[in-house]
Amino acid sequence: MWVDVDGGRLHVVTAGRGSPILLLHGWPLDHRVFEPQIRYLERFFHVVAFDRRGFGRSEAPPDLLRELDDIDRVMQAFGLGSVHLLGMSQGARVALRFAATRPQRIRSLIVQAPAVDGIALDEPEPERIPMDEFAKLARAGRMDEVRERWLAHPMMALGAGHARLKRRVEEIVAGYEGKDLLDYSPGRQAFPHDVLGSLSRFERPCLVLTGAYETATRREHARRLLESLPDGEEIVFEHSGHLCNLTEEHAYNLQVADFCARVDGDSRTQEALAANRLL
Repeated sequence: MWVDVDGGRLHVVTAGRGSPILLLHGWPLDHRVFEPQIRYLERFFHVVAFDRRGFGRSEAPPDLLRELDDIDRVMQAFGLGSVHLLGMSQGARVALRFAATRPQRIRSLIVQAPAVDGIALDEPEPERIPMDEFAKLARAGRMDEVRERWLAHPMMALGAGHARLKRRVEEIVAGYEGKDLLDYSPGRQAFPHDVLGSLSRFERPCLVLTGAYETATRREHARRLLESLPDGEEIVFEHSGHLCNLTEEHAYNLQVADFCARVDGDSRTQEALAANRLL
């Protein structure tokens, strides 16, 4: 499906019925990174996922500052007054911004490997994402090198025994055209709002999902976020890194579904999930 937004259209996928969950993918991916979640969660929920502007099949030009309005447009298109909002990585940054400025539109907030506005850390060299270098390469037409270097970054590590997942991630990254890199500057990503300060007053439940092998920088982001949230909890996936939704798919899906069902007070879904755990 397509939803019109400022500057173009967003490619949207929807499945299932029930309480709505909206999924925001990370950089430089698209909604396909959530395929395992969509297949599972549609059994209990109305799942909506879309390619963020500048990524996947979406035609709207990249602009982080417009993405909150994009979420509003998608919700309006499906008649959703409020949603469980799940964002991973850069998508988690967007989700946190949405929660900070539009808390009434959220039933619960779920963030995976979040990057949090207002937290400035010195990143060790192996963990640093060299966006300035990637931007120069993109402007020089060397996107193959950008994709190759990103796939070699610690955040993309899947560990041994995940050859099929590795091929799938490579396939998704192969579709990344680098549109957001062509006019990249750090200032374009800055958000004119005190996200952490607002989240300290955020009254909705929040779940933080972290891989035990996540980079030290993102683990610290998660820790500081949890310190700020009045109603936050964390799940650590012991055998995963940044892409825990793929490497521990079943456990991840159960935790997300159980959390949302608890927030909704949906005992029927909770009973079904409890039985699923025994399989």
